[in-house]
Amino acid sequence: MARLPLILATVSVGLFAGFCFCYTVAITRGLAHLDDQQYVTAMRRLNDAVPSVPFLLVLGGSVVWPLVAFALASPRHPAPRTWLIAAAAVCCLAAFAVTVAGNVPLNGRLAAAVTHDAAGFHRARESFEHTWNVLHLVRTLLSGLAFALLVGACLPHSRQHAPASATSAATSAGAPSEPHPA
Repeated sequence: MARLPLILATVSVGLFAGFCFCYTVAITRGLAHLDDQQYVTAMRRLNDAVPSVPFLLVLGGSVVWPLVAFALASPRHPAPRTWLIAAAAVCCLAAFAVTVAGNVPLNGRLAAAVTHDAAGFHRARESFEHTWNVLHLVRTLLSGLAFALLVGACLPHSRQHAPASATSAATSAGAPSEPHPA
């Protein structure tokens, strides 16, 4: 298996997971303390700022590179590493689906919400905040799990057991099959 796609997958998923984690533990908590007008205004500005080229490269890489790494893994003799990459790719696809089908449409509705008065800001926030935060937590957990799985796939994996022929040869040569406590 080519190592570069696995490394690129791990780095891009790690960056996306870190972004989601920071948003979950800091930004959404800070925004929660704002009044409705401040919250809606701040969230609109964040939503305008986030989809930048660096973010889109990381987001795209967090979907594409795990799939490439999985495609290059040995399909005939799947090793534990292959299954870790496969599980990570599924988590990444799920996080991307949550983003595209959940968070992005909510961002669009918030941008289009009529907010000429306090009641408008309140309605906009009420129809956005809780659902967006729940969806964001889901993608934070999925991307964090994907990152952990990819880190696991990067670790060296050794065989736990010697080949049967080596064990048979050692036993037939008079070596004990299992060590006995002294």
